[in-house]
Amino acid sequence: MPLVIATVLLTAYYRKRINILEMLLYAFATEAYTVMTIGPTFNASFFIALFISIDQCYQVLSGRQPIRQEYLFVLVFPLISQILVMMVTQLYEDPFSIQGSTTSYYLRPLYFYLKNYIPLLAIGARILRERDTISFEQMLATMKKIALFACALGVVQLFVQLVLKNDILSELLGLQQRYMLEDINGLLGVRVQALFGEPKVFCAFLSLTIPVFLRDREYKSAFLVFLMAAQTSSQTFWINLFAAFIVFVLLKPIYRVRFKILASLSLIVGLFLLIASAKDFLMKYYLENRDQPVARMLLERSVSRYDTQYWQEDNQVLGIPLQRDMELPIVDFLKDHPYLLLTGYGPGNSSFIPSQYFSGQLRYMNAMEGVGGHNLNMRWFYILAEFGIFGLIFFFLLLTRVEREIPLFQRNYLVYISVCFFFSQIDLFLLIVALLCLSVPEEDEELVHEPLLT
Repeated sequence: MPLVIATVLLTAYYRKRINILEMLLYAFATEAYTVMTIGPTFNASFFIALFISIDQCYQVLSGRQPIRQEYLFVLVFPLISQILVMMVTQLYEDPFSIQGSTTSYYLRPLYFYLKNYIPLLAIGARILRERDTISFEQMLATMKKIALFACALGVVQLFVQLVLKNDILSELLGLQQRYMLEDINGLLGVRVQALFGEPKVFCAFLSLTIPVFLRDREYKSAFLVFLMAAQTSSQTFWINLFAAFIVFVLLKPIYRVRFKILASLSLIVGLFLLIASAKDFLMKYYLENRDQPVARMLLERSVSRYDTQYWQEDNQVLGIPLQRDMELPIVDFLKDHPYLLLTGYGPGNSSFIPSQYFSGQLRYMNAMEGVGGHNLNMRWFYILAEFGIFGLIFFFLLLTRVEREIPLFQRNYLVYISVCFFFSQIDLFLLIVALLCLSVPEEDEELVHEPLLT
């Protein structure tokens, strides 16, 4: 199925029936279908990115498209990062645990570079090359169409699972088996995902469209999207909604993009610290009212993140409850080796983190065998872990550049995407919006409407 979807989208793109942004967004919205015999990330987005990467490399090697000088450093940055990490491990301390041959230690960064890094650069280069044929408003229009279709499909998934109770049909419609378990999946016992990779990715996408629907005064659509996102039972959605309130309402007068991002994140951290200080009260309130739908929807999954009665170990950083099988092991590893905050542990080297940091987790056996990498959902933290503090600063400055003539809503939307990026795996959207904020085509300047949100 992923190959079929990728082929259809690439054919439509090269026949100029859809543009580059539409192709990428449609592929992103169908990541529930994967080639599981190879791996869970081998979806339509992967195959499209692979095709674009091969095409862009051919264009460069054949001399048809030069590499812009200002992007040369971006191209070689993972190599520089890995060299720094290798120097630290050789001259100071080796924090890793390498099972068997050391060959994988040298090949893993190359795998990361070819599978994850080069495709994003290739996509970025293609977007820049076709910048005069695409626009920010076109992207938003496509996102709204996808959101409404996905919500309709989500309703169908709920009907099939709750009324027809047909697991096979649900899986054919994109709902994965693990999100049908009634005891752990929220209010209705089902966490819808439409055709997205997983519910938290689905709700992250929907949360990105709500400010757009409100700006365009499409209140019914905004309400429908809100209801469907709430049904994903993902705490990411509520965080993103709070971020939208901060960016588009509370800090509306502030014009500077980077300052607004940092101020928004500071306010969100403050909220988490407040919740963490009141966690015992919230836990008590939930236990007393867990039969009420509203209490279950808002607190069932969130209060469990703060629970230390079973796990013992505190999983909070700045009040934020980290996922114990994902972010927490990385934080513990970096706490024991704080010098890695300067360089990161290197691109793709998460598979060499010692297995004891995953003790008691589902990933423990994989870590013992040195199988697989570690993909963090908190993406600014992911960049910090892979590339260190200097890499984080570099990518932050790179992805938050804005031309002066960019409209206010577009500037605020970049701020919103950047804030949501801290909690959501939306690399593609940050890349697209960042590139679209570098310049404004003439047709964008002629757009006239009276927005509700600015």
